[in-house]
Amino acid sequence: MGEKVFSAGDIRRMFRGGPSVPENGFRHYAVLIPLILREDGIHVMYEVRALDLDRQPGEICFPGGEQEPGETWQECALRETWEEIGIPPESVELFDELTTIYGAGRFAMHCFPGLVDPQAVEEMEISREEVDQVFTVPLRDLMEADPEVYRAKLIQYGPEDFPYEKVTGGEEYPWSRFTSPVPVYDVNGWVIWGLTGRVTMVLTEEIRKRRGK
Repeated sequence: MGEKVFSAGDIRRMFRGGPSVPENGFRHYAVLIPLILREDGIHVMYEVRALDLDRQPGEICFPGGEQEPGETWQECALRETWEEIGIPPESVELFDELTTIYGAGRFAMHCFPGLVDPQAVEEMEISREEVDQVFTVPLRDLMEADPEVYRAKLIQYGPEDFPYEKVTGGEEYPWSRFTSPVPVYDVNGWVIWGLTGRVTMVLTEEIRKRRGK
């Protein structure tokens, strides 16, 4: 028998329901940007990763992690927040996704701001296996901060066995070169940088845009 001839119905059935696997092996992560109302206004909460972790010990981040099978990005952000700092999902008023950051390591990080019940913050239980401590920064201080922004260089190279004879340009093919912003915030004694700095910068820029609407 020859190859099956696909019908329009076959195509509709196969491609409904979203992607079954991440594109090009992308891993998907989700983080919560915790916003807390205090007497002096809105604060943004950050975590300091546990100092004995194998990966990025002691770095500043938002609560979050890798998406598990069957859960949405929103569910992932809330679950990770619950596991890391003990704030239950029902104590978070989650908003629409602020941004998605794509990394050179084939990952996508989905970022969701959310208002956190101050009482839940008072009662939170930090997982010391993952988190060393948490701290907050007044949103107004972040809005007034002037981060230093550096540009990390990302350069593609073809593998040694790449079939240059088959592609336009041959061995002189101009592989893509990218730069990625690396903001560094030095605010209230904390240095917030890298991906967390990028999310912070998007947050403050979007607030400026939307406040004027």
